[in-house]
Amino acid sequence: MKITFIIQDLFQQGAQYVTALMARGFYEKGYEVDILVSQAHKELLNAGNTPFEVPSAVKFLIMPSRRARYNISYIHSYIKHTIVDAIVVMNSTYLHALALASIGLRHKTRYCYVEHNSILPKLADNISITKRFVNKLTRSRYDCFMSVSKGSCALFERLMGLNEGVVKAVYNPVLDNSYYDKLTKEPSCDWLQNKTMPTMVAAGAFSEFKGHLTLFEAIRIANETTSVRLVIFGKGHLQKKYEKWIVENNMQERILLAGHTSNLPAEIKRADAFIVSSKRESFSVVVVEAMAADIPVISTNCPYGPPELLKDGQYGILVPVNDSKAMAEAIVNQVKNPRRPAPQEAWDSFTVQKVVLAYEKAIGLI
Repeated sequence: MKITFIIQDLFQQGAQYVTALMARGFYEKGYEVDILVSQAHKELLNAGNTPFEVPSAVKFLIMPSRRARYNISYIHSYIKHTIVDAIVVMNSTYLHALALASIGLRHKTRYCYVEHNSILPKLADNISITKRFVNKLTRSRYDCFMSVSKGSCALFERLMGLNEGVVKAVYNPVLDNSYYDKLTKEPSCDWLQNKTMPTMVAAGAFSEFKGHLTLFEAIRIANETTSVRLVIFGKGHLQKKYEKWIVENNMQERILLAGHTSNLPAEIKRADAFIVSSKRESFSVVVVEAMAADIPVISTNCPYGPPELLKDGQYGILVPVNDSKAMAEAIVNQVKNPRRPAPQEAWDSFTVQKVVLAYEKAIGLI
């Protein structure tokens, strides 16, 4: 059998990481696997960036443009001339592009979409007439819709005008042999290699919805009574704003912007807690990685992923969104009275093998 994934590129972001894991998982199960990527992938590769790893037998096809609309004819030709059992779109950029590319083609290929983003409720409710028409066309072309949390399933149904229950909740894969191999490595960050005080770890793109400035303020408040550090892995357009905040608040010895890491499990395992400060999340790969590394998790009670993964506080500490004082209190409490890590049942269902099976069932391949 053959499965094809469509995504903008295979670098750095969560959906890209999941795509690489799924490609690996389907290949290991005996599938032939193609991945269609845009010119953005080629540009990042030429700039010296390292993509997420997939087996060498997985075939990469680079489409002619960065823009999805200009790749529609390429996708149409690919479908027309390729025998493939299922095509799975892994980011919203290509949701409508595949629907338009499939017009006029009749065969047994199943068209599927996985919603990875954390949609805002107002976006789901305020749809233009033109958008409603496009959504109707898209609904008619797809055989399967999935999303990575129950909450985001409901929002995507509202966004697309789908009946309740049509979108299937299929959580992201996180754990495979590669994860456990990384967990055996030593951290590269000096603050984690040679800890001189309790140290928290966070990770994610430097963007507004991650709520990192709230986390920084929480670390500042916590240090009024308890010495504690934060190491945050990632990069993004707010880098200079973060650097300025750290200097202005004299937190250079308490907050470290550690850049991108290709081995987060090794860094996480030395943390006293892993922290998610997001304003919203559709899932949260890093929450599962932290739980599987036996590290306690402190997270905002944001829509939609972390509260589901932490079973509304059963497997970790939840605090209100944008509340630096509550976050600081949770951090201090974790330092003084450490909460035990989540049990194996909290993360055992996020293996690649189990998620591949869930995809097969949702798509209708078995």
